Amino acid sequence: MRIEWINIKGFRNFDSEKINFAEQTLIIGANDIGKTNLIYALRILFDRSLSDRDLDLSNSDYNVYTNTDSIEITVKITDIHEDCLVTVFKGDMNKGTVYLQYKNSKNGDYSILAGSSEELLEQKNSRFYIKRLNMEYVNTNRNLESFMKREKNQILEDTKLNLTEAQLKKDEKSIVKLRRSLKLVNKRIDGLNYIQYSLKKVNDELSTLAIHNKNQELSFKNANSDATKLLENLELTYSTNEGTLTLGGDGRNNQIFLATWVSKQKNVKSLEKVTFYAIEEPEAHLHPQQQRKLSSYLLENFDEQIFITTHSPYIATEFRPDRIVKLYSKSQVVKVAQGGCSQRLKVDFDDFGYRLDAITSDVFFVNAVFLVEGPSEKLFYTALSKQLDVDLDALNISILSVDGVGFKPYIKICLALDIPFVLRTDNDIFNKTKEINGSDVELSYQGGVSRIMGIYTELLATKKNETFIEYWKKNKTNNEWPKGAEIPEAAVDLAEYVIQKAEKDNIYLSSIDLENDLVDSKLFVSLKSFYKTKAKKSTVSKMQKAKAENMLKFIKAHYKNLNCLEHDKISEPLKKIKKIAEEVVYENEKSN
Repeated sequence: MRIEWINIKGFRNFDSEKINFAEQTLIIGANDIGKTNLIYALRILFDRSLSDRDLDLSNSDYNVYTNTDSIEITVKITDIHEDCLVTVFKGDMNKGTVYLQYKNSKNGDYSILAGSSEELLEQKNSRFYIKRLNMEYVNTNRNLESFMKREKNQILEDTKLNLTEAQLKKDEKSIVKLRRSLKLVNKRIDGLNYIQYSLKKVNDELSTLAIHNKNQELSFKNANSDATKLLENLELTYSTNEGTLTLGGDGRNNQIFLATWVSKQKNVKSLEKVTFYAIEEPEAHLHPQQQRKLSSYLLENFDEQIFITTHSPYIATEFRPDRIVKLYSKSQVVKVAQGGCSQRLKVDFDDFGYRLDAITSDVFFVNAVFLVEGPSEKLFYTALSKQLDVDLDALNISILSVDGVGFKPYIKICLALDIPFVLRTDNDIFNKTKEINGSDVELSYQGGVSRIMGIYTELLATKKNETFIEYWKKNKTNNEWPKGAEIPEAAVDLAEYVIQKAEKDNIYLSSIDLENDLVDSKLFVSLKSFYKTKAKKSTVSKMQKAKAENMLKFIKAHYKNLNCLEHDKISEPLKKIKKIAEEVVYENEKSN
């Protein structure tokens, strides 16, 4: 069986949101965005550890921003073929599909409904299915010691059930030998002088207090003198070639906790019930390599449906994009990108090929993305952000270089994940051959103008942009002229029109490229000093040799001088991305 989707209405910071799931679903989003609330919505329907009192909920569980007085949580379960579930859902199932719903209101009691469709839901006797279908949940507060105290004996008993008869008999003989050995150990302990006489004074005082104490004595005894109690009080330790170590370190304990928990789930599998799993932030206290390993470990060890929440890009790299649920905030409520797990995400990410792992950490987890041409632009804008007091980390902004991939794949991802972006691209003059009246003609054109309009035509062809795109189709030949000739006025006018329109969508165009824009700015004095040049042309020529390396050296030498660009047009994309990210942060804070 599989939970295909969940529809949450009025619960906490969800207004009305339908979220599609996969067999293995990763749930991501900013802090306090609603990842735990989504998992809790599943728990309400499927977690056996929640009592009837827990299911009643409190007034604070109702969405305050929509002033709702009701909550509905509906799930669609498909591919039901397990006998235990077929039996329990027999009257409510149609072609292996059943719908379950939790309903509650501030003025009433909660109810559970089930049916073969959303229109045919009928009220049932509480969670009638819970013994046959349930969810095992691991929260972020994983305490290994308390977990082992609670689960140790059950783990040992479950393991006994899987032993062969020969193994059981061998253990019984070993326990008999253990009892004999304990008797000998205890006798030797009792014979130690400091043990025998340690409480003599205490016993003397007791005998003077009451006559019935005279024939009774206190003594120190081995607490594990009984073999059964000894085995019941085993402690978890970590053994190495050098000996036994005391457990310590949150990262190690987290790994042991999850390994023990996974082992327990494997031991208790049964044909009598179906269990699926939810784990919150499994990456806690682990370094990046171990986070990746843990992610693959969890995915490989569960055939059942599993839900994982995370803030870790290293966990995310192990998931296919179409298995990711991205939550974000809009108008004080939680929204989900692309409706949750979406085939569109897989198609969009396929454009990256082998580069997928390299970009997930930046794309999945940011509030806003600033897309630039290459490494030198990324170095420059990162340094400029510090001079202009734009805190990229605090605002959760990533500056991404599209070098080698191009802008379109990144824009596709931003659109698919509902991530706002700002783009700045060069407007170099390129040459091409075009057939005109049966002859090949060498033409020049503004590359940036064509690039931007290609983005609009392919990715931003919305109703709002229809007139703009139509204008381009009618006038794009104005962006072409004979190779070697001066750029015509019509091409300049077209570029100005495109720039004016595109900047409204946070797409910025260089005059030519970063190097030319910088030499045309107040920074030119510093550039001449650094490159030991006089003219703009020779300065640009030197800047464009080993661009990233030269940019890094220049920034180190003239970092403080970058503040002269505060009011320059070159800083506008950075100011824009700051404003956008601040709005996202504000939205997130309002929804909490």
